[in-house]
Amino acid sequence: MRAPSLLDLETEQHSVVDLPFRGSHVITGNPGSGKTVLAVHRAWALATIGREVTLLTRSNVLHQYLAQLAPDLTESVRVTTSHRWIRDFWHERFGSDPPKTDEEGWHHAWIEMQQTCVVRGIRSTAHLVIDEGQGLPVDFYRWCRVLGVEVTVFADENQQIGDEQSTVSEIHREIVAQAPPLVLRGNRRNSREIAMLASEFQEGRGERLPLPSRSAGRRPTVLRVPTLDYLVTGISRYFSAHPERTIGIICRSNRLQREIQSRLTKLGMSAHTQAYVHDDRYRNAIDFSTRPIRIVNTNSMKGLEFDSVFVPDLDAYTEDPTGVAARLRFFVLCTRAREDLHLAHRGSREPAILSDIPDSLLARHAG
Repeated sequence: MRAPSLLDLETEQHSVVDLPFRGSHVITGNPGSGKTVLAVHRAWALATIGREVTLLTRSNVLHQYLAQLAPDLTESVRVTTSHRWIRDFWHERFGSDPPKTDEEGWHHAWIEMQQTCVVRGIRSTAHLVIDEGQGLPVDFYRWCRVLGVEVTVFADENQQIGDEQSTVSEIHREIVAQAPPLVLRGNRRNSREIAMLASEFQEGRGERLPLPSRSAGRRPTVLRVPTLDYLVTGISRYFSAHPERTIGIICRSNRLQREIQSRLTKLGMSAHTQAYVHDDRYRNAIDFSTRPIRIVNTNSMKGLEFDSVFVPDLDAYTEDPTGVAARLRFFVLCTRAREDLHLAHRGSREPAILSDIPDSLLARHAG
């Protein structure tokens, strides 16, 4: 796992590296356009000129991924989650946690925070580089403007999953960006076959997913399996046949994550397997340089990519298949995979969200 160097970047990607060091900016593009890698390069460039820069991520697993993706580039950059940065910023200035609107402590009282900072004259010279910026609420960007914090935001409207989201136009307006959003148009991740399937779930917003010329030579597959053990054994055999590949197993529930990890361990795969579970005591110890089989939750999948992806629980996708949220979730699922995508279900019928996908895009098998 290694981030591309400046020499490896393509022409359109250099336009991000060449952005002015002052002011706020928005960069947008589809999955596979290189936004995460460019966020790392942007943060590094700002740090080299002495800016106080922090690279923000939406999730803890993505935070760990970025910190390990380019340790040389992130050595002088603080990499953390947006939630932690907000908490630390507030605690340093007020000696308490920021005000919240819910008992769980995930939703901030933004208006109260803005008013408090205005009354106290709180300002900051920090520059935030934000990956997956569509996952933060509009009020966060409004608060940054109140503080005088400059931001570089990397965002994709096609990956909006969750309640508190922002569109690219909303972000651009709130941060008073220096120029129109910079659009990255290439797809440097997915094979042509995976991109073609993903485009079936793409909604009308934003740029359409480009179809790469690179072909994997095989279609994504949907497999009906008799048992979970059957599928897990298949994943173990797949890894034995392709030990050089990273494998992502993306689940909808923490319970299934733990169950799959346990069954892989029984097959002697513990040295190659790790799971990121939100409330697990090892959640801050994910190592992306070793243990190539990674078991993650759909809530943590944005920004991640794997050579091969297995989705073991299609039966759990019972929501309206025509709904925007369901289709966007599948769009993000598909675009996590570079080379291979395997979808599995145990029910007698294929999930409805796949019913309109032609055989030319999706190979169907029964285990």
